[in-house]
Amino acid sequence: MLWRPAHHRRIVQLADAVTVAFSFIAAYFVWIFAKLIFPWIPFGREIEITHDLYWKIVVFAIIWVLVLTKLGAYTYQRFKSLRREVKLVTEASLVGTLIILAADFIFRFEYIPRTYIGTFLIINFLSLAGEKIILFRIAKEIRKRGKNRKKILIVGSGVQAKNFIETVEKNLEWGLDIVGLVAENGSPVSEKIYGKRILGTNSEIEKILHQNPVDEVIICASGIEMGRVEEVLETCEREGVQIRINSDFFGRLAKKVTIDQVYGVPIISFTTIPDNEWSLYLKRLIDILVSGISLIVLSPFFLIIAILIKFTSDGTIFYKWNVIGFNKKPFHSWKFRTMVKDADAKKEMLMAQNEMKGPVFKIKDDPRITKVGKFLRPYSLDELPQLWSVLKGDMSLVGPRPAFHHELARYESFHRRKLSVKPGITCLWQVNGRNAINDFNEWVEMDLQYIDNWSLWLDFKILLKTIGVVVTGTGK
Repeated sequence: MLWRPAHHRRIVQLADAVTVAFSFIAAYFVWIFAKLIFPWIPFGREIEITHDLYWKIVVFAIIWVLVLTKLGAYTYQRFKSLRREVKLVTEASLVGTLIILAADFIFRFEYIPRTYIGTFLIINFLSLAGEKIILFRIAKEIRKRGKNRKKILIVGSGVQAKNFIETVEKNLEWGLDIVGLVAENGSPVSEKIYGKRILGTNSEIEKILHQNPVDEVIICASGIEMGRVEEVLETCEREGVQIRINSDFFGRLAKKVTIDQVYGVPIISFTTIPDNEWSLYLKRLIDILVSGISLIVLSPFFLIIAILIKFTSDGTIFYKWNVIGFNKKPFHSWKFRTMVKDADAKKEMLMAQNEMKGPVFKIKDDPRITKVGKFLRPYSLDELPQLWSVLKGDMSLVGPRPAFHHELARYESFHRRKLSVKPGITCLWQVNGRNAINDFNEWVEMDLQYIDNWSLWLDFKILLKTIGVVVTGTGK
């Protein structure tokens, strides 16, 4: 449906919470009205409205969202039918109502008639089902108009690929645009089958991904054919590209696997990036709080640094860098300028002195650094304006360093997976021997180690180490 991206899921979760809260209120008025219409039915005595009741409604609305999350209501939605959505709503309404009854029994809430709870169960189901129908129709209409669509690459040219293409074309509301096909070695490139062009063979998957905008790769193959697409799986894993499999084959090439159903056909999704939804929510919340508070508290200090830069060297106060971030999306960020005005132009003359192996540039005692820059860099003070990028959501406090456009062109395939998560101000490389590492491959290995082992606790440890690096001035 509408909400595969994180912000879409947030919208739907908020809508579900509001709908549940509305259900409590609507059920009360329906219950009161029913008492007036059917006075002979023992509905129970009046419900006492207190201030605590409002908090209980908020808490139970959150519990409903947790129940829906546990039931898989917010996982990959493009292949889900409205029927399955209503089924999830039914399960959530029943489970949630049982939780209310259990909580009432344990905590002995104010008097709650069982007739009210029964009324709420019906109203809640109807409200959530109505909400899902509306969202389903909205998503369908949006995608038919060309919005919120994904470009997919299909690997395979057999019957399963044909069936999948036909199913996608019959379901425009899925919002999937097929870029082309990847066929077995020996298939003629540019030839069309099932109305889609063959872009290359399995052995050319890396080139195909680099030359075409692809959001996801769908492998359509039988269990026998799966052995022939191992290279495709490994390449997509290196590149950080989402993989889904239309097959009865269960692979072992990815650390996290989820299974969806496409009209009864199993779709296995391989994920190589952090996907713990609630931990990622909390990570984003921490980013917002820390960056927002820091920008306010450090604003006088920012002013002092800005004055020093302005009156000690020619050029702007901030250095605007255009970089590549999450999912290879470009964005603008800022640092305090620590180099002379024409630093980028002088870089070419210094390339021979580059101490780093790989696409990045670094030399000791860089002559382009200003006097103020020599003070700011060891303490990483020049990085502070990036807190604004964290607050905006382009970056995180902790994550791999973003890539320059010219660096990306020189990245090897496995380097690109570091761009499958949001970049950060600090990272493992920053706190684990930054000055001693001269091989970009080693740097990337640390970034991939961070991605594979990510947790909020790891972020916390990196932030603590970063404070140590800043205080001792060991960063450059």
